[in-house]
Amino acid sequence: MNRLNSLNEIASNYDGILFDIYGVIHNGVACFPGSVACLQALHDAKIPCGFLSNMPRRAEKVSEALIRFGMPEALAVGALTSGEAVFRALSAPGFGRRYYFQGPERTREIVPEGYQPVTDISEADFVLVTGIGDDETPADYTDLLETALARNLPMICGNPDLRVGHGSRLIACAGLLVDAYEQMGGDARWMGKPHISVFEMAKTMLGGENLLMVGDSLRTDIAGAQGAGLDTVFIESGIHKADFENGGTDLYSQYDIHPTYTLNRLVWSA
Repeated sequence: MNRLNSLNEIASNYDGILFDIYGVIHNGVACFPGSVACLQALHDAKIPCGFLSNMPRRAEKVSEALIRFGMPEALAVGALTSGEAVFRALSAPGFGRRYYFQGPERTREIVPEGYQPVTDISEADFVLVTGIGDDETPADYTDLLETALARNLPMICGNPDLRVGHGSRLIACAGLLVDAYEQMGGDARWMGKPHISVFEMAKTMLGGENLLMVGDSLRTDIAGAQGAGLDTVFIESGIHKADFENGGTDLYSQYDIHPTYTLNRLVWSA
C-alpha cells in the first residue's frame, strides 16, 4: 500500500480510471474543486475515465446530477450505475412481473415497462429496494423483512451502499436494509459495487483491461475493484473520514482490505 500526494503520480500507468462519486467527486451538495480540476487534467491528457456509482438511477441521471453540482458538461460523461444494472437485469426474464417497491418514487424509472407494482407484499414476486429514510434503520422495516423472508422473496438492491455522505452527515442507503435481509437468511440480489459484473461492464465501457478504481468505500469500491483485478486508490477523506480523525489507523486491518494506493483527497497535483 503506497501513499500518494496526487493522482498524476500514477494516472499514466493505466488504460483508464474509474471514479466513485459520493465522497470522491462531490459531497452530495457540490463537486469538490480538486475533483473537477483532476477530471479536466485527465481529459486534457486523453486518459479515458468514467464514473461507477451505486446511484439507483439510470446512467444518464449521473451526468445531470454532476452538472447540477458544478461539473462542466464536457467532463460529466461515461457512467455506470446500480440503477442501470437493475434495469438490465429486469430486462431479462426470471423475476416474475409483480414487484413491491421501497424507495424514492423518482427511482422507479429503473424498472422496465411491463412490470406491475403492488402495494401488498403478499402479491409480489420480488421486492425492489432503492432507498430508505435518511435516518432509518432495518428496525423500521421489520414487517417488510419478516414477510418477505416468510415468502422467500428475492430482494433486489438498487444501491448496495450502506451509508453515504451528504454534506456534513451520513445518510442511510438501500444496502442497509438488504444487508439485514441477507443476514436473516433472505435471498438478496445485489446490483452494483462490490459485485464483479458491474466492473466487467466498466471495462467494456472504457475499452481497457488495466483500469484503476478511485473510491472512498473499502467495502464497495476497493474490495469490489480488487475482486475484479483492478488496482485501487482509496480516498481517506470520504465516508471513512471520521474513522481516521478518531485514530483509525488500523482500519485496513479491521476490514482486511488493503488498497494499492491511498490519497487523502482527490487532487491532480500536490
